[in-house]
Amino acid sequence: MGVSKTSPATPSRSFGHDLAAMKRLTPSRLFSNPPLNPSLPDRILMSPDGQLVTYLLPAADDRERLDLWRHDLDSGESRLWLDGRELESAGLHGLSSSEKAARERKRQFAHGITDYHWSNDGTMVLLPASGSGFLMDARSGNVQRVTPGGRHTDLTLSPCGHYLSYVREGSLFVLQISSREERCVARSTHALESFGIAEFIAQEEMHRFHGHWWHPESRYLALTRVDETPVAISNRFEIGAETFDVFEQRYPYSGEQNAEVALLIHELASGETHTIDYAQDPQDYLARVDFVGEELAFQVEDRAQQRLDVHLFDPGSRTTRKLICEQAPHWVNLNDHLTAIGQDDYLWVSDRGDGNQLLRIRDGGVETVTSGVGRINEILHADADNALVTGWVEEPTEQHVYRIALAGGTRQRLTGEPGWHEAVADKEGECLVVRRTSLDNPGELTVLGRSHTPDIIQTARITAQHPYHAFLDAHITPELGSLAAADGQTLHYRLTRPRAEAPVPIIVYVYGGPGVQRVRNEWPPLTLQLLAQSGFGVFELDNRGSGNRGPRFEAPIYGRLGAVEVEDQIAGARFATGLDWVDGERIGVFGHSYGGYMTLMCLCRAPALFRAGVSVAPVSDWHLYDTHYTERYLGHPDQNEDGYRDSSVFAHLESLRGKLLLMHGMADDNVLFTHTTRLMHALQQRAYPFELMTYPGSKHALQEREVSIHRFEAILDFFRRQL
Repeated sequence: MGVSKTSPATPSRSFGHDLAAMKRLTPSRLFSNPPLNPSLPDRILMSPDGQLVTYLLPAADDRERLDLWRHDLDSGESRLWLDGRELESAGLHGLSSSEKAARERKRQFAHGITDYHWSNDGTMVLLPASGSGFLMDARSGNVQRVTPGGRHTDLTLSPCGHYLSYVREGSLFVLQISSREERCVARSTHALESFGIAEFIAQEEMHRFHGHWWHPESRYLALTRVDETPVAISNRFEIGAETFDVFEQRYPYSGEQNAEVALLIHELASGETHTIDYAQDPQDYLARVDFVGEELAFQVEDRAQQRLDVHLFDPGSRTTRKLICEQAPHWVNLNDHLTAIGQDDYLWVSDRGDGNQLLRIRDGGVETVTSGVGRINEILHADADNALVTGWVEEPTEQHVYRIALAGGTRQRLTGEPGWHEAVADKEGECLVVRRTSLDNPGELTVLGRSHTPDIIQTARITAQHPYHAFLDAHITPELGSLAAADGQTLHYRLTRPRAEAPVPIIVYVYGGPGVQRVRNEWPPLTLQLLAQSGFGVFELDNRGSGNRGPRFEAPIYGRLGAVEVEDQIAGARFATGLDWVDGERIGVFGHSYGGYMTLMCLCRAPALFRAGVSVAPVSDWHLYDTHYTERYLGHPDQNEDGYRDSSVFAHLESLRGKLLLMHGMADDNVLFTHTTRLMHALQQRAYPFELMTYPGSKHALQEREVSIHRFEAILDFFRRQL
């Protein structure tokens, strides 16, 4: 087995006598205020005139509240623009069930200002908060609530800045801002019908969070109509501390019916609404929608997700044409890369090769711009000559910004420092705002392009005044390295070694599911520090099937889950047992969601290797998970009975030997609590002892402060006893 290892430049470490004097993390301190994580800007935007950089930052006194900040590029001044508490005090209180569900789909767990949007002319900023829509005057900073009574979601400012659209009780409304005149564009007629809002599958699995889209000149509004009537009713229980609720949830189990989704186009001037026929088959998915130039682009995938068609609709003539079709023998990944750069001239990113490639589609022809390995993860800006993108060429553990010449496809890397870079560009593509972190750098925000010298806007320094400074002596910088998989492909790992006398136990901290990458050269999550400072080594590996690598790396999981992923994790764990500071008899495994599933499969398939495991919110049987996700990798249950059976935890329970702690939220509407109750029953039928911790009222993410503290206290206690 080939092995390579790279370590960041770090201060020398000792593993002995100074340990007792160090201040170490505890779950209580990690998840309490003031926040320990260095404050990194999020939701970074540039004002339309290119003079301001705006972003959200966690508040200094509340780890869960976000405030809006601004940086003036001319003066170099950064300042708090709006405190999130101001919107919360002015808005409505208490989230509706649909709002809670939408926040869970977006993994949005903060409060305060969680989103904002500039108007195209730069005069206003839209601030959706607390079920209301607020507009802030960009010059004066004055804020006013503009939405009427009731709770509103999916607030969108029209490009002309004259209208605000939103959804209330399943109906889509447009508000003329100056007159405060509201009119209903599409009215819901029953509880299972909604307009202008994405359905569950679109939000959770396609990452399409919008259900209506404005024409660039605000003349048209495209929208979806969702009818959940075809989805079979299943009773979902939400068990709270003092309540027990039964919901008739329309959950689309694998192999069952999905909601009906129609695509409509509404003309504001006439008030007319027309249906756009997008589906070749009633079971096709509406995966992406947005205006690209004057035309409405929509992407349609078949139920098997092996074909993706990109269409363009002209709202004036109401005609549709196909732009490109993608096909694959396994599945086609969705993306948001379609970009118009001129009349009948578009950029697209395709997974047709081993690495994804930039394509140019013009005048009906398709040109391949780039070649070779690597990935393009986002198109930041493009014109007829160049495209600014983020992605990787050298190593998938780092992301950089590149300029790609459309004539010839040559790449110029614009970010020099090692690490993980994310960026936004101004309207002309002349100025970039880049956020960088690395294993040994908490992060910085830099402006490129306005001068020859990069302008650092903000650095996440851990000064003597920073709450995390007291824990710096105990901080451990992880190492990156790589192994060879059984088929010769490279597996990347992140390894955190504790300051403790060898040999020490080690925990394989796993996710392992498709579409996710854990091993990056970025500031590591402090949960790694918590485990390492408690005396455990931590080993993370991106197995085959995980994201940001391309079809050859991702496709081996097709048709059967929990096979090659577990094979790679076993190889990683065996590598870790060969380290001179690891006790090979004390190996644990821990994961959440797909990682919870992987924990169970690792314990079952390598019982002699893993002594103990913590499985949080695991999938136990893929028949119980949703259509779009499960069928993407396993196909329809009727066509792959063996694959579904072999991918189920229940098929492997006879091999289970290690100690097990199960955890699950009792109001989980994603990986339903049924996954764990069925597993509990099966283990009890086998008289197999296990430990159990359930959380009343908690959903899939288990993000509540008290739940997070208790969960990690229980995990540490379990591993201390078992390892």
